[in-house]
Amino acid sequence: MVVRKFFFLFFLVLSFVSFAVATPVARPSTSGKLHVVGTELHDEHGNVVVLKGASTHGLTWFPQFVNNKLFKQLSTEWNANLIRLAMYSKDYVEGDRKKNMEILRKGVEYAIANDMYVIVDWHVLEDQNPNVYLAEAISFFNEMAREYANVPNVIFEICNEPNGDCTWEDIKEYAHVVIPVIRRHKPDALIVIGTPNYAREIQYPAEDPLPFDNVMYSFHFYATSHTYVFRAKLRNVMKRGTPIFVTESGLCEESGDGKIDFENVRIWYSLIDSLHISYTIWNLSNKEEESSMIRDDSRAVEYLTDGDLTISGRFAKALFQGKPIDQITLEYSAIENFKILARSKPHKVWLVFAGPLFIFLFLCLALEKYRKRSKNKIIRSYDDLLKYSTDEAAKKFNKSPAKVIFGDMFLLFSTLCTLVYLCWRVTCSIPYAYGWIAVVGSSLLLVVEVLGFFESFVHYGGLLKLRDHPLPKIADEEFPDVDIFISTYNEPVELLRKTIIGCKHMEYPDKSKVNICLCDDNRRPEMRALAEELGVIYFDRPDNKGAKAGNLNAALARTNSPYVVTFDADMIPQRKFLLKTIPYFVDAERINASLPKERRRALGFVQTPQSFYTPDVFQHNLYAERVVPNEQDYFYDVIEVAKTSTNSVIYGGSNTILSRKALEDIGGFYTKSITEDFATGMLIESAGYVSLGLSEPLASGVAPSTFQEHVQQRTRWGRGVIATAKQLKFLRNRKLDVSQKMSYLNSVLYWFSPIKNLIYLISPLMFAVFCIPIFKCTLVDLALFWLPMHILQILALRVTSQGKISAQWSGIYETSVMPFLLMPVVKEVFGITLSKFKVTKKEKVSARRVIDKRSLLPFAVLLVLTLAGIVHMTYMMVAFEYIGILAVLFWLVRNSYYLTMCLFLGFGRDSDSENVKVFAAELVALHKSDGKLVEGVTTKLTEHSVDVFVDEVDVLYLGEQVELGISTDNKDLNVKGTVVSIHHSCNPKVPSVYTVEILDFAGQKDEFVQMLYDRTPTLPQRLRFGDEYIRNLWKNLGWRIFRT
Repeated sequence: MVVRKFFFLFFLVLSFVSFAVATPVARPSTSGKLHVVGTELHDEHGNVVVLKGASTHGLTWFPQFVNNKLFKQLSTEWNANLIRLAMYSKDYVEGDRKKNMEILRKGVEYAIANDMYVIVDWHVLEDQNPNVYLAEAISFFNEMAREYANVPNVIFEICNEPNGDCTWEDIKEYAHVVIPVIRRHKPDALIVIGTPNYAREIQYPAEDPLPFDNVMYSFHFYATSHTYVFRAKLRNVMKRGTPIFVTESGLCEESGDGKIDFENVRIWYSLIDSLHISYTIWNLSNKEEESSMIRDDSRAVEYLTDGDLTISGRFAKALFQGKPIDQITLEYSAIENFKILARSKPHKVWLVFAGPLFIFLFLCLALEKYRKRSKNKIIRSYDDLLKYSTDEAAKKFNKSPAKVIFGDMFLLFSTLCTLVYLCWRVTCSIPYAYGWIAVVGSSLLLVVEVLGFFESFVHYGGLLKLRDHPLPKIADEEFPDVDIFISTYNEPVELLRKTIIGCKHMEYPDKSKVNICLCDDNRRPEMRALAEELGVIYFDRPDNKGAKAGNLNAALARTNSPYVVTFDADMIPQRKFLLKTIPYFVDAERINASLPKERRRALGFVQTPQSFYTPDVFQHNLYAERVVPNEQDYFYDVIEVAKTSTNSVIYGGSNTILSRKALEDIGGFYTKSITEDFATGMLIESAGYVSLGLSEPLASGVAPSTFQEHVQQRTRWGRGVIATAKQLKFLRNRKLDVSQKMSYLNSVLYWFSPIKNLIYLISPLMFAVFCIPIFKCTLVDLALFWLPMHILQILALRVTSQGKISAQWSGIYETSVMPFLLMPVVKEVFGITLSKFKVTKKEKVSARRVIDKRSLLPFAVLLVLTLAGIVHMTYMMVAFEYIGILAVLFWLVRNSYYLTMCLFLGFGRDSDSENVKVFAAELVALHKSDGKLVEGVTTKLTEHSVDVFVDEVDVLYLGEQVELGISTDNKDLNVKGTVVSIHHSCNPKVPSVYTVEILDFAGQKDEFVQMLYDRTPTLPQRLRFGDEYIRNLWKNLGWRIFRT
């Protein structure tokens, strides 16, 4: 069999060579009009003619390749004597007909100018049956035949590739109408007639030919897919005397893509040359498929070098030039093989990437587990230290580790999917064919995606180790002395009063060991008077050197307790604050005492969450104060706690307990940065101390009340963190281990998110608005590579965030600050450092909103562009049935939501007179003036009023004077007030809620304030799932339209 095939191929090649030598290339200028004789084409001199050339792709798809210079090269250098112009009938009918005809006429004129025959192809591929657009076909061929009636160059292909349920009878019916139209103007026109099933069923015209002379029947083959069965059919038809014209052929699979079978290619083209069959090769374009003659990354249009050509292009060129087929060398490079696999079988590419990556990640995970189980493991974190505790709660903690197996498998699979996506992005998605702007845009997007992967990997790797650490039990006499530093600069007296009251009410076995210090960095008499009034220590200093850090260092020098607590001016501690934090230090000392000196790791600081009793700008401005937690809750309640496992907890500057020895070992609070807390914490950990993050809020304060203040605060934090990272050079610090460096690097990279988010906003606009693609892909590619990664990222956030944040709110948070942090971050990177900063205002918020129009401008511009992109993409999807842009449309819609919510954020919202509202149920006894006792429960408390729900109906009236007895778990309060409003229910049988304004605190104002704030803030502590994109959008629209 092999020998027979070899001799057959040898015979075909020999026939081709002898024919090629004997037959000159036919040209219209010398050969003139063509006519069919038997199965062959003859010229006007009676010579056998074989036409060879290229077929264009759809004329309107790649019109740039219809130009005179390229046609001249095809004719002179490639020696092609034929060009086929593919006019897609659906494009002609439904598109811009004038533009289509203009391109076609140019092609015909260029072919005539360069002495080539030209096939005018009516491409019915999409409409399947040529009778669908019969009227348009009649008009088209009537116009073309009349215009080129006396031109020998033009050949008419009246219906390319009929398919679907189109039969030979349908084609005959069509041909009987169209052929006379052409012959009316050009009686001797050479006409090629399509055959059923994509021009493969040539047996039908062989059995039932049309009654017209000078016609041929089209046959199409793709050498890799169509093998000996199709060749046998062709030979049989030719033997029966049926004239065949191969108006379209290809080297690859019938899909137009896929790896080329070179042996079948040689057999096919040797065969059709031996049979003197004319042909074109599909296609003259740079479309990303194997049948294209031009590389997809080539920008050449008017002249093609060999470097611009694909394997199909190089083969076609050699074939047209008359080079013997057996001398045309065809082979793929490894890169070309991979590109074909990525285009034609992307699922296999997924497996190609996933296999080695899975093995690599599994080995890394196994090595990490082995390292952790090493007997002589160094104590690197508080978690490690806790393993040596004798405390019963600690033993239980050690015996019930975090969900290690689930967490590790989840992280492994999520990382695998992300790495597979990134490998695909690097190798397959960069649009080299669309110019340097597209390549740069795609590369920038890829860079931020890689950085985002690193950030996510470190982030989720830590969060999956998240654990709540048990409070150790210690004896009362073990509680040490503690210094409490309340730092202040320009905050109002009433704010400091509440903080000091909270500190004075903190419980401690021996309160004489607690020293409360008011550290005034502005030397104000009213602060000194407040300290004297409340009986706390007052510190000031002659200058403000070192800002807040200098202020704390000055206080540190005047005190001597082994532990220091730092509070910002607005942070009001709960009474259990010290009882729930100090034991960790005492227990750590006990553990270290049982260890050899070289293994000891003292506890350097404990960071508790910074929670807030006022709504932040997102909760307030977006009507979400009952829906979403404070924006910072995710960081303090989740991320900080998780950082305990890598000993990289960030010192937040407030609500923190620090070891004096740790501070002394690093030279006190770091004074060379505007984020002294971030630097101080890093230095303590690099000095050999461990850190601990707790999840329970134990003190709460005032959130920034306006969007401008929020941006100002984030700008200071971002610039400070970047400046600190540059100053301390932590990546070179050998005292920090790899996990600490990665964690801190992640914290630094977070502040580059404005750049990342800008790229995420602009990238889809490049294609949707400016028609510059930033990656090339199909829906299948996105489903295989992007979608699993995206879904897992959303799930990861939901699983690990403990209900503190979602992808929706994360997008809003990051988008809102992007325009304002962008330049400050860039400046800081290039060394333009912010040496001074404004303290965040803590005053009472204004009742009327103030709109900063300049802050709205970036969001408005981006939203307009995004909406324009959505309109454009929707039009393309509907008009052209271009489903592939669904991913871009999704991206744009998501971005438009974020931008819209940012506009709402900037517009703000009016506030009422009470910015502090505590929604809590405390037992209340109301004593009426007539002596009657009414019992109820509070529904809302403020600093000046109480809302009370009672069981009885109509027991109080407006303006009534009452005495309230409020019972809490540790104290009873008695105040006097007046009923100022009644909130009736819709049902008269249901009791009402009465608002009582407090007029007389009876000397218990401080106790009332303590009662009000001695709790976790009653604002949401978790997301209310189900309150998602559409509902939030409509809620904001509704409130702003109907209740401004």
